[in-house]
Amino acid sequence: MPENICCKDSSSDAKEHLYGTVPKVDHWLLLEYSEHWEKDSLDKSLIPPEVKEELNKCLKSLDNSRLQFIQKELHKEGKINFYYIKSSEFKPKTYHFQFDKYEELLELDLINLIKNGDLSKSETDEKIVLVCTHGAYDTCCGKYGVPVYNELTKVEGISAWRTTHVGSHRFSANIVMLPEGIYYGRVSPENIAEIVGVHLKGEIALDNFRGRCCFRQSAQVSDYFLRKRLGENGLHVNGIYEIEWVYEKDRYEYTSVEFLVEKLNLIYSVNTMVMNSAIKVKTSCTDSEPESMPQFYFYSIIPYTPEPDEEQNSQAKKI
Repeated sequence: MPENICCKDSSSDAKEHLYGTVPKVDHWLLLEYSEHWEKDSLDKSLIPPEVKEELNKCLKSLDNSRLQFIQKELHKEGKINFYYIKSSEFKPKTYHFQFDKYEELLELDLINLIKNGDLSKSETDEKIVLVCTHGAYDTCCGKYGVPVYNELTKVEGISAWRTTHVGSHRFSANIVMLPEGIYYGRVSPENIAEIVGVHLKGEIALDNFRGRCCFRQSAQVSDYFLRKRLGENGLHVNGIYEIEWVYEKDRYEYTSVEFLVEKLNLIYSVNTMVMNSAIKVKTSCTDSEPESMPQFYFYSIIPYTPEPDEEQNSQAKKI
């Protein structure tokens, strides 16, 4: 492999799978910061130390939480936007706040507000699209993310933001659809409008789908394979909320994840295998040597009819 090959090309050339590559995130903190982002974006920012401390406390207090700086333009003046987003399997929520200065975030008592407070007055139905353009973190993020962001600003019905590192820059350009927490990779200016259009219809664009952050890796993989295989069999089950996680277990040779497809009145046991050193890729443009990466493969799908108590539990879960 040539030393100067970028991580995006390394991954694409190796035909690395996109699915099952998303971190588990339940809580998102999106803070507008309109100055230059360093690699260590929060630590190196000009945000007051006490606000940095509060954000770090919040991240430690909330399981599976993530802070993203967001930006529309450099050196923007005016109100500072802040979003808290709860990404869940059903009924994810977005809450929007605005400040004149960063210190006002301290007045929210954010941890207590999220865990015990009433956020309803701040709820918004905005469809947020984050595009990683964090070139200081990896060259590919800036090179491929910026053109996608520029094209995304032309798309109606969404709130587009540049954002800091979201992970796996070798899949650039990466976007995250919120509040649903759906990641897409290898996004380009040519396919961004189609991907967003599919999403706004409440469906998933499988060709660029990396996963839903409400699921662990094994469930992300099985989610992809179930939708793909049902589609190949003429069953269009591609709505974001058309399948429901029921159960998963890691077995000796494979992983089994069960999903309920309510409109078909069937539970599907999706079984996948992993090859831990299937390919070698550069995970970052600065890597001198490629790393071995696991790849997941379809094993079997077994459908069965759910018992009445499983249907009742499903309905309760969605309330």
